[in-house]
Amino acid sequence: MATMTMTGGELVLALSQGEKVAGLHGDIRMPRAAVREVAVVENAVADARGLRSPGLALPGRTKIGTWRSPGRRTFVVARRDVPAVRVTLSGAGYDELLVSDENAPELAGRIREWAGLPAPVAEERVTFRSGDLVLGGTLALPAGPGPHPVAVIMTGSGPLDRDADHKRMPLGVSRDLAHALARAGVASFRYDKRGVGESQGDFLAAGLSDNIDDARAALAWVRGRTEIDPAAVFVAGHSEGAVIATAVGAAEQDGLAGLVLLSGMAKTGEETLRWQARQIAGDLPAPIRVILGLLRTDLFKKQDEAIAAYKAGTTDVIRVQGRKTNARWHREFIAFDPAPLLAGLRVPILAVTGAKDVQVDPADLDVVAATAGGDDVTTVRMPDLTHLLRREAGPGGLSTYKHQIRKPTDPEVLTLVADWITERLPGRPA
Repeated sequence: MATMTMTGGELVLALSQGEKVAGLHGDIRMPRAAVREVAVVENAVADARGLRSPGLALPGRTKIGTWRSPGRRTFVVARRDVPAVRVTLSGAGYDELLVSDENAPELAGRIREWAGLPAPVAEERVTFRSGDLVLGGTLALPAGPGPHPVAVIMTGSGPLDRDADHKRMPLGVSRDLAHALARAGVASFRYDKRGVGESQGDFLAAGLSDNIDDARAALAWVRGRTEIDPAAVFVAGHSEGAVIATAVGAAEQDGLAGLVLLSGMAKTGEETLRWQARQIAGDLPAPIRVILGLLRTDLFKKQDEAIAAYKAGTTDVIRVQGRKTNARWHREFIAFDPAPLLAGLRVPILAVTGAKDVQVDPADLDVVAATAGGDDVTTVRMPDLTHLLRREAGPGGLSTYKHQIRKPTDPEVLTLVADWITERLPGRPA
């Protein structure tokens, strides 16, 4: 039976002979500096996702070996009905260790203390209503008595869960931000998009306006919690979430203490899509550009055709270039113009974009600063930061995303947001 022990400066995963054979791997040693996060997982067999590469799986009962998913490589020793410890690693051969242990909470605590990590954040999984749908979310609370200030966190585009994880791209931005805020004394609420995770609905049929309605419903739910200070409610969004936060801020600003816009746009949706295409075309590897030339494929013409199809459509879902797409969302996003909403905002705003963002123009920060109607507007263009809120020494284009997601959300971004919010809590001296 696998055991995890701390020996000097190493975390050692010792495997039984049978586990070594099943997983085609020997004992694993990780330096203390590689341990980034420790958590307890109730159902490790279900939590181990991806392709077995290599290892042994008895469906619903046992998983032993290496499991790979985009951007993540996990060594798993999971047994049915036995909780597990998940150790998140950085700069190591594996991104995670997921190991069942009868005393998982106690073991997780000992590893956390040994690694010098902060105490886990108290979280409550909840549901709330948005129209006729029930959506799932997580309320994260800081230590100590309330009522607490709170940030409602909106994720980026695509079928993302409450943590900002896509099944093919685990970003974890919303989870990382929630935990950073909790350690700074700020509660948070994050939730699954429609049709994702524990939320009802159909992701493909949802429009941008539906996502805005869901965010407003989440905001209303949070304000009704006794643990929350209704005078200290912030809204924070990343990528599409920043678009949603802008719209929510304009509609709800009388009850908001501030907005945080991470990788947010100040152009129209159509202008942003066309800007993206120019950046992405330049990032394509030379062999791909040669192939496209031989096939006489014009990427900009293809985009023109797609945008025209979205504008002409009237249904929620259409096929564009042979693939089902969320047409209503695209129609509404293409038409969305944040400028008049920004001009009407009077609440404090923090806007952060990376200098290496290829999905949102970093120059939009200047537009935010010039357009926003309030007196307290902070814009930060962070060197080497990409759209995924990771640092990248080289180009930050799409071709590097798979590599980027193996890094944590940039700590400087998390600290910046937490400090900005705490500095603007009601009653705090200016």
